[in-house]
Amino acid sequence: MVKNEESDSYCFEDWTVMTREFEFNPANVNTILSQTWRHLQAAIETETHAWRLGTLATASEGRPRVRTVVLREIQPERRELICYTDRRSDKVSELEQTPWMEWMAYDSLTRVQIRLRGEATVHTSDDVSADHWEKSSPEHRRGYITVAEPGTRSETPEPNLPDYLFDRLPNDEEAQLGYENFAVIVCRIDHLDWLQLRRNGHLAAQFLWTDKWEGHWKFA
Repeated sequence: MVKNEESDSYCFEDWTVMTREFEFNPANVNTILSQTWRHLQAAIETETHAWRLGTLATASEGRPRVRTVVLREIQPERRELICYTDRRSDKVSELEQTPWMEWMAYDSLTRVQIRLRGEATVHTSDDVSADHWEKSSPEHRRGYITVAEPGTRSETPEPNLPDYLFDRLPNDEEAQLGYENFAVIVCRIDHLDWLQLRRNGHLAAQFLWTDKWEGHWKFA
């Protein structure tokens, strides 16, 4: 294990170990942007990466709503982050009414926080959702075969699954019932704030999209 005295972070040669570094060139702020996308891709491929779970913020009746979501895919060339949800969840109706969103993730190992702001599109029963459903696992599909809509009051603490799926995965026919509830949220980013917490003074950068990314350092 090697300690980086400047950032107070530790790194191992093996990426699968729960530690990593966020490397960048202080003379070139754009290296922050490229490293951010690299870490986001690593979060998809590595379940232990802190950015695999992000916080998605929406607005409802003028008030913020936040929840944890799983990062499923990124498309850097299209500035897109993708997550899945139940089409009957509150976040879907909120985004359909007000598509502006913000995605936040924090990694306690690199001490880096990212905030990504933009506009979300919800896909249900279309080519986009069908493609993502095809790539999903039977275990993931089971989560969409529910006995009640998300948020429905329950008198007892129990999974929102039919009894016959408590201890097994769905077959292809049963899984199709889940697809009816499946939604893909595609977030297209036009604003990125980067922050690294440091004992000797925090660092911050911002990137804005017009027809290309424009980045600059800023005071934290």
